[in-house]
Amino acid sequence: MPRTVALIYLTIGALWIFFTDRLLVWLHFSTPQILAIQTFKGWLFVVGSAALVFVLLKRYERAHQHATLALIESQSEVKQMNAELEQRVTARTLQLESANRELEAFAYAVSHDLRAPLRSMSGFSQILQETAHEALDERSRDYLRRICDSSVRMSTLIDDLLSLSRISRSEMVPRTISLSQIASEAAATIQDRYPGRNVALEIDPDMMVCGDTRLLRLAMENLLDNAWKYSAHTQSPQVKVGSQPSAEGTVYFVQDNGVGFDMAYASKLFGPFQRLHAESQFPGTGIGLVTVQRIVARHGGRIWAHAELNQGATFYFTLCAQ
Repeated sequence: MPRTVALIYLTIGALWIFFTDRLLVWLHFSTPQILAIQTFKGWLFVVGSAALVFVLLKRYERAHQHATLALIESQSEVKQMNAELEQRVTARTLQLESANRELEAFAYAVSHDLRAPLRSMSGFSQILQETAHEALDERSRDYLRRICDSSVRMSTLIDDLLSLSRISRSEMVPRTISLSQIASEAAATIQDRYPGRNVALEIDPDMMVCGDTRLLRLAMENLLDNAWKYSAHTQSPQVKVGSQPSAEGTVYFVQDNGVGFDMAYASKLFGPFQRLHAESQFPGTGIGLVTVQRIVARHGGRIWAHAELNQGATFYFTLCAQ
């Protein structure tokens, strides 16, 4: 824009000088008259240019003032909208926190209060098994075994629920730790749960992360327990814990060559009590992956999975805790 104005001004000035000088010569003015008229022309051009510049500057000033006022008004509106949005977000966050606390307190209370009647049911059923076993017929003994098995399963479910409710309430102590070491310790614990199972385990070395040791240990135990469990029917079970670079940073994974699952049902993986396999094939409570998801979320990361039927499964997760 400034270049265009300068070119227009230069063109008008050149044309004014050229044609007015030719006009004076054509009208046969004397030299003194031509000099006087040229002086007048110069002053006329200067005054006209000044008047034109003044008008243009005034228009520019008014336009600038309108633009400034509009910008100020828009900034005020944006600030007001941001303030309202922050208030809404704060209020919504408080509501969600309150709801989460109530849900966690409810889950803890229910799980805790269920322990007493469960202990009674389990204890009396065991007494019956020990003292009245011969007096019962085969059908009654089968019913009694089912009661004992259900008691054990319910006790495990309560323990998992209590553990899940404590994850959100517990204080995190993030520090730089070795995920390789945590995975090795968790794998040793899982191996003790499945004695006699020969699983080829591979763990990448020197995987350093920033996180809470206790929570990450719990997450790795759940992931490795799934890997061990769902590769039980595999002839040569293999489990790998490793990491790989990605666009969002380092991605960690736990991979097995077990039964896998259909990716069409992947959205159900991290829902509580959701199971993709029959309990008769692979026992469990359906809480493990929910627990892992909460732990990963508390570390600012996310978790997802990829699998194929009878080709194993891989669970990927990121950790962003600082």
